[in-house]
Amino acid sequence: MDPSPLKLAQSGKLPKMVSWYDPRLLTRIGIRTIVSSVFGQYADQRLVQAATDPIDQAGAVGRYDYRDPTPADPMQTIALDKQGAYWIDYLADTGDGFEPTYAMAYLLAQEQLRVVGAGTLPQGDLLIMGGDQCYPQATREGYKEKLITPFSWAYDLPEPKRKLFAIPGNHDWYDGLNAFDSLFCASRDKLSDGKGNSIGGWQCQQHRSYWSIRLPYNWWIWGTDIQFSKYLDAAQVNYFETVAAEMGPDDKVIICMAEPSWMLADFQGADPEENFSKITTIARKNGARICAAIAGDWHHYNRYFAHEHDVHFITAGGGGSFLHPTHVLKQAISVNWPERTGAPPVSGPTNRAPGDDPRGGWRSRDVDLSLARKGAKDHPVRDAVREVETAVEHAVETAIEPIEDALGAKRKRRKPKTLQPQAPKCYPEKGVSAALSLRNLAFPIYNFAFAMGIGIIYWLVTWQFFTLVDRYDISAGKIDAIGIHSTFWEVWSFMPLYLLQASLVSIVFAGMLGGLYAAIVWYVDATEKPGARRFLTKFGVGTGHFLSHVTAMFTAGLLFVMANNALSPRIEVVANQLWQSPGVQKSVAGGVVKEALEPLSEQRRAQREMFGRGTEKTGTMTRGVPPSSAMPDAPPAVTITREILHATPLRQLLGFLLYPLEMVLFGGLLGGFIWGLYWVITGLGRMHAEDAFAALRIKDYKNFLRFKFERDQLTIYPIGVDRVPRLSFWTLHDPKTGSTSRSRLDAPTDIELRLIEQPIVIKANSGQDTA
Repeated sequence: MDPSPLKLAQSGKLPKMVSWYDPRLLTRIGIRTIVSSVFGQYADQRLVQAATDPIDQAGAVGRYDYRDPTPADPMQTIALDKQGAYWIDYLADTGDGFEPTYAMAYLLAQEQLRVVGAGTLPQGDLLIMGGDQCYPQATREGYKEKLITPFSWAYDLPEPKRKLFAIPGNHDWYDGLNAFDSLFCASRDKLSDGKGNSIGGWQCQQHRSYWSIRLPYNWWIWGTDIQFSKYLDAAQVNYFETVAAEMGPDDKVIICMAEPSWMLADFQGADPEENFSKITTIARKNGARICAAIAGDWHHYNRYFAHEHDVHFITAGGGGSFLHPTHVLKQAISVNWPERTGAPPVSGPTNRAPGDDPRGGWRSRDVDLSLARKGAKDHPVRDAVREVETAVEHAVETAIEPIEDALGAKRKRRKPKTLQPQAPKCYPEKGVSAALSLRNLAFPIYNFAFAMGIGIIYWLVTWQFFTLVDRYDISAGKIDAIGIHSTFWEVWSFMPLYLLQASLVSIVFAGMLGGLYAAIVWYVDATEKPGARRFLTKFGVGTGHFLSHVTAMFTAGLLFVMANNALSPRIEVVANQLWQSPGVQKSVAGGVVKEALEPLSEQRRAQREMFGRGTEKTGTMTRGVPPSSAMPDAPPAVTITREILHATPLRQLLGFLLYPLEMVLFGGLLGGFIWGLYWVITGLGRMHAEDAFAALRIKDYKNFLRFKFERDQLTIYPIGVDRVPRLSFWTLHDPKTGSTSRSRLDAPTDIELRLIEQPIVIKANSGQDTA
């Protein structure tokens, strides 16, 4: 018998948010990315789908036709309410930690939701998943653990009642799309009788990784598969061209993509011609109107609007994965929008080579997009005050929460407050996003394993340096005698010179510093900078980052050497007393202990002192090396003192035992802090935004879309969840209470929902695109 969901939740065995900066995970993802990229180029799963799913023109157009209100199979229609409207949900980027994934699945499963600013909204009869259904790798096991289980618990029905369509994102492609195809496209199997797999109360309908849904009132929803942000394959192009041939000026289209190509073209200089421009051209070839383009991949909400063509560009990737920032968004961007240059091409699919231009008679023109729609009533002062209040409140909560969790304290439930619809076209608000970025100052706490990796690098580099110091007498003994014979500042001020000397005498050390510098410079994200500015930015920012780490690692190294020098005399006294103890001399293990401690004894030290005196030349020594073998050009040596001689053996032992631990642990924490500070600073210049927020694993500020289709208009409700309920919030479903919930874990109180912005209304007969 399966254990109770509540017991599983309390046991801590449910999936947590992905630790993206765990070195082991980074290695696995890197390997899978390389393998899947090669596999996707030479064994495209979409070609296999097309080959195993023969379909004619009528089948392509009518396979997902839900216009008939009275079919024999309820899964072949869309449910209409009393006013003749129907509802559809959109969710993207789910399947990360259990808490946000289950919360979003639970909300979608409810028969109705109360949303501040919108009233009561009924359930969506059809759910669209917009890409990246599982993180970090969409394997069969990953889907089961991170997607199927939470959605099945949230909507626990013996027979599905709602429909489900999904498009794959890059994470779904990491295994070559095999697991995605097996889960979502099982309807393609001839023996399935057209019925796909069930995920709780939702049933998968699609046969391929792309699809076209025909809805009442001349509405269409297209879902594309762009593989790894690249092209539409020939079979997919033919499929959509076949569908487009049946469309006309009265048809309205919503295009769903795995990532916002219009944003990538602006932020990363990506070429939109391979997917976005092509699919929009196909959709409009016979006069159909594109009303909205919707995508996930960016884990927040934003909406740009093309005033010229009345088209909304919505990014809504808040289905359950870590949060992406919004403070890096531009107020205005531009997108390549295809326009017709001549007579419309012949209708119907064409058999063209994959490299041919499918647009024939079309050209692209830059169209301006804006975060603010004309006529929107914004309240800058009110919104700014609200952003600051929310940011401060969230900062306090997130600072206290880890401490309470560590102490096992029971967190007091925050008193619900009235949430108001907001004018900003991004969520969370930019002020809140900027405040959240400051959490990267605690990077080594959130990402301890990665910080320890930085500590290992610190240790290896500084260990090599101190080895060279000992071998070539760099600093004339000042570094080894820091805190005893020389002061910290006396050594630290000459460290650039000492590092240069070490680089000149060791190609290995020079290679370590050079490799570290090259890696840090290469890492700098300067894709937005054009031409030479990109390289200047990479070298300028990278050099600053590199120097920060070099300064930190060698400063910490000197401090640890100085601390070990101060600690060694105290340990030496204890070692001598223990060695001379009669109990140790007479014990069975006395011989072993004696051999272990004798090198630290007074007698042996006196012998070394005599040896040192024997190697003196004008009162000096070269680190215990006879003058005849000393380097001819070595700098002046340190004058021999009894204190230095007495400390040498134990300091070497402490350095061997303690220094690696000190540098890996404390140096790693210091290096991790510098790494987080680097992200905070560069985030002001819109660099490393995704990297920085992936490290934070913020599970709050989730969102999804609820569509209301009517005969004369479409209304889109962008719904936000400021705070995702934690595991302690949920209670086990009890049928005796008479609850109508179909969930195995119930919410004891309503989850706070709000409109991110005012409902987006798209009139069926306005903004007709005739270009």
